[in-house]
Amino acid sequence: MKVNIYTDASTLLHKDNLSGIGVVVCIEGQVHESFGKHLGASDSATAEIVGIYAGLSRAKELCKATDEITLVRICCDCKPALDLACGEGVTQNKSTHMILERIDELCMQIPCPVEFQWVKAHNGNKFNEIADQLAYEHAHN
Repeated sequence: MKVNIYTDASTLLHKDNLSGIGVVVCIEGQVHESFGKHLGASDSATAEIVGIYAGLSRAKELCKATDEITLVRICCDCKPALDLACGEGVTQNKSTHMILERIDELCMQIPCPVEFQWVKAHNGNKFNEIADQLAYEHAHN
């Protein structure tokens, strides 16, 4: 089974950087579950990284529940966040750095390959659009 996890974040710059994340878990092309979370004040890059972390955390739980998962793919429309998650970028933000260390740990704990894929934002990808809407709604809560 292949699991694609779409993650997104929304940061309200006009409302003290209140942020939210959205995560959509798809198994074999079908929505398995979706969820969002309000983060409070956060910069947009950190919020995107938290979304990736939340998606990977859920992937780890799914892998514990079944040994049928052959691939976990994190799909995100924020290329800088994906670069950081893959170890290809650098951040001076200490909180972001700590989350990136946790992402590395999670990737090592997931018993199948983990891929990171950029998806174009607002381009009709229904799963990415759901993640975007969840992030926006949770930024307002």
